[in-house]
Amino acid sequence: MMKKIVLVSAACLLVAGVAYGDITKSFFCNGTGNMVMDVGNVVYSGQIVGGDLAPGIWSIGIDDTGWPVDPGPRWDYLWNTFYIYSPGDPSVWTATFDTPLLATRPDLYIEHTGVGSMAGVADMRFQVTDWDNDGVLDPDECTGDGLTGIVIIIEDGTGPYASFCGDGTYQGGFTRDCSTWDDDVQFQMSIDLYECGMATQPTTWGAVKALYN
Repeated sequence: MMKKIVLVSAACLLVAGVAYGDITKSFFCNGTGNMVMDVGNVVYSGQIVGGDLAPGIWSIGIDDTGWPVDPGPRWDYLWNTFYIYSPGDPSVWTATFDTPLLATRPDLYIEHTGVGSMAGVADMRFQVTDWDNDGVLDPDECTGDGLTGIVIIIEDGTGPYASFCGDGTYQGGFTRDCSTWDDDVQFQMSIDLYECGMATQPTTWGAVKALYN
């Protein structure tokens, strides 16, 4: 089995809007996940390794209802269903894991150990570059590239975050072991937090996606 790793550097930065409570937090994240082998419990998760909310943990859970169970058919389903080809220089495949292709939106969880937590939803967008622009996924192209997404925090936190909602984005990268489908992820996230009663803030997932797309 061939193993190919490409290093993508990033960090995870969370910024709470100063205008809504004079709170600013920033932290750095990395983690792992596997959509092919983790049947019934697809979770990308990891550690908060530095910054204001360290030590801590984060996770994004993906609903795999209806996906094949066996690894070969499962990967074929993911590639054919989610990855969309965009010709360019270079060309890219982009997979967005969110409704309506998923039964439910991915769950987001962020916890500052011993202090409090935040919860919400987030999509995950994986980008794979077609370096030779031939429309075929070559072995050296499956190893990873960009990772981005949109997030929204709902009023389901604890501690000092209990009354806050929020919205924002993240961006970074992933590296994939093509023999096991294990993903290592690192990303930079930016979220504005505000008191959930603020009538001027986006209140729906559609509004948030429209804001950042």
